[in-house]
Amino acid sequence: MALSSLWKKLIPALVVLLAAAGGFYYFYWMHTPQYAAGEIYQAVTKKDYQLFRERVDLEKVYSAALDDLTDEALQSDTRDHRLAAGLMRTLKKPLIDALIHETETQFRAAHSGNPTLMTPLVDTAKAYVGSAALSLTDIFDVEEKDGIATASVKLHDDELNHDFTWKVRLEKDVNGDWTATRVENLKEYLQQRKDVLHSQF
Repeated sequence: MALSSLWKKLIPALVVLLAAAGGFYYFYWMHTPQYAAGEIYQAVTKKDYQLFRERVDLEKVYSAALDDLTDEALQSDTRDHRLAAGLMRTLKKPLIDALIHETETQFRAAHSGNPTLMTPLVDTAKAYVGSAALSLTDIFDVEEKDGIATASVKLHDDELNHDFTWKVRLEKDVNGDWTATRVENLKEYLQQRKDVLHSQF
């Protein structure tokens, strides 16, 4: 009888302890780069722009991407590419704003509105990266080291029928949440895309 009474007292305590442990683990999991990568994947597949903005620092991502793009374009033999690179560098801030607006319209499946002065540069940047043909298929192999994480993002190029992998850097923001801040291997990707393009045509 005493044992039965003891179990009746212990079971609620065990339930509370297990719930507390589960809550702690979930709170810990929510603050890992793996969780952030999963939310980015979810945001893209479900077209959740708000969640995407919470997990991707588009200002930093586009700033770094434009730096890489202009570096590559300035080395091009094509005069138009070099001219576009110069304009991208000069008009970097408004171009970042235009790219963010373009991203939102794509998420919301909305019309981007009337063309602006930035439209040709936005189209040039998208064409250079081939982003219009890219679709996210997987995020895998998230590694963390020294406060920075790298997620391997698998993308399929519908135009080239080829898979590419972006190495996306994630860093903690001011709230301690992990957010994507740049594509670390964008230059290498651009070269790979050129190689595949030349091999097919």
